[in-house]
Amino acid sequence: MTHDDRSPAPHVLWAALPQAVRERLDAQVLRRARLMAAREVLDAGLHPRPGLYACLDLVHVREEVLADRLVPLPARDADALTARAEALGRRVAALELEWDGDSRGWILVLDAVGGAGERAALAQWQEVAWEGPFAVAAEVAGRLGVAVRGPGEDGPDRP
Repeated sequence: MTHDDRSPAPHVLWAALPQAVRERLDAQVLRRARLMAAREVLDAGLHPRPGLYACLDLVHVREEVLADRLVPLPARDADALTARAEALGRRVAALELEWDGDSRGWILVLDAVGGAGERAALAQWQEVAWEGPFAVAAEVAGRLGVAVRGPGEDGPDRP
C-alpha cells in the first residue's frame, strides 16, 4: 500500500517508535481503530514525520501480526441485526445501504433509519462477496416490515 517512495518501510518505522508508542499503537490495532492507531504514529514525534500512508501501511502490518488477537467483529447475520434494530428503542422506518470507503477499500454500510430521519449503524461489510449483505439486509427488512433503500448489488464503481 506504499504511496510514496520516500516513506519508510513499515519495519523501519516500527523500529523508530518508542516502546510506549508501540504499545499504544497495538492497543488501537487490537480494537480495530485504524485511524487512531495511525494517529499514534503521527504523534510520536519522529523526524522527519512519516506520512499518513506510511502510518497506515504500518497499521496494516500490525493487523496481520496481531490478527489472532483482534477484537471480533460484531455478528452480521439476520438474527443479530434484527435484534440490534429492535433494541434501538424506537421504530425503524427503513433500512438503508450505502457505500463508503476507507484506507483499505470499499465498505457497505447498513443503517436503521427512524421516522424522523435519525440513523443508527447496524453493520458494515468490507472485502466480502457483495451479494451476502444484500440478502441479509432484505431478510432483516422483511422481519421488521420495512423497505431497504440504497444502491444495488453492482458495487460502488457502477451506476
